[in-house]
Amino acid sequence: MVGVVGADFQREILFAFGGGDPLITIAVLDGPVDRTHDCFRGARLAPLETAASKSTDGHATAQGTHIASLIFGQPCSSVEGVAPLCRGLLAPIFSDDRLGCSQADLAQAMVQAVDHGAHILHISGGLFEGRRQPTAELIAAVAWCNQHDVLIVAGAGRDGCGNLLRRCGAANLLPVGAIDRHGRLIGGGDASLHDIGVAVPGANLIGAAREGGIGERRGANYAAGLIAGIAGLLLGAQTGNGQAPDPGAAVEAILGSATPRVAARAYECQRAWMGRANIEAAAARLTGVMHDTAAASPFGLWHRAQTSSQPSDHAAFRPRA
Repeated sequence: MVGVVGADFQREILFAFGGGDPLITIAVLDGPVDRTHDCFRGARLAPLETAASKSTDGHATAQGTHIASLIFGQPCSSVEGVAPLCRGLLAPIFSDDRLGCSQADLAQAMVQAVDHGAHILHISGGLFEGRRQPTAELIAAVAWCNQHDVLIVAGAGRDGCGNLLRRCGAANLLPVGAIDRHGRLIGGGDASLHDIGVAVPGANLIGAAREGGIGERRGANYAAGLIAGIAGLLLGAQTGNGQAPDPGAAVEAILGSATPRVAARAYECQRAWMGRANIEAAAARLTGVMHDTAAASPFGLWHRAQTSSQPSDHAAFRPRA
């Protein structure tokens, strides 16, 4: 497990199951997204109007754009995402002109995303008002997610909201932490990560930057973006197998197929996802069918043959469909 770099993990899981199913919808609740970036050209993205939608092109937009690209970046663009064919909803909860997010704004974005058909919510960690005591509005929003069988993938860093959502009664909740190449947790974690979460290589993750650029970022919010995309792939594997998407079963499959991790501290997460083999094992648990995720994608066999750890050229030399 030691020695896996986030960028290597990111490349290893690209184009599993052909990049996803357009019938599966993943909502990103983070900062605003710069949809003019070339990696989103052709992506099925729908922006939702929230309290944080107005962008001033600052830190929140940079983070939201990077995370969205990890999921929805299109094949053969400058940044390739793990689930580029899935439908995306963009529901900003963090804005460039203020610090943090209120529970009211988080609840509103969650309900909007569910009402617009989200199967999966990616919620980044950050500063939330009254984190120790959930508000009635946030409890109601979580109940709405439960009623619609929605999966919540939460960044479980030091400022993660996993514990907050757990206290609200979230039924399908998957906290995600980030580890570095030495297996050390990046940015801390919370109790929800230890009890019901999974850790992912989360350093040097390559994503879209402002003004059309490409950059590397690290941390639980970005690792959670990859897992939200993977969850979308797994739900797509269900629909492709003639089954209805089952987010609760997807959580169980992700946890059950995780690689055991020897944590530095007893309270840290004991489960990790390290590569494409975890996806294939989870899909087998979920559908009862053994999958070759490379064979399912016109890019998969080419992609798995790549060995370079350099991020700059991995898209340029992939053959186009």
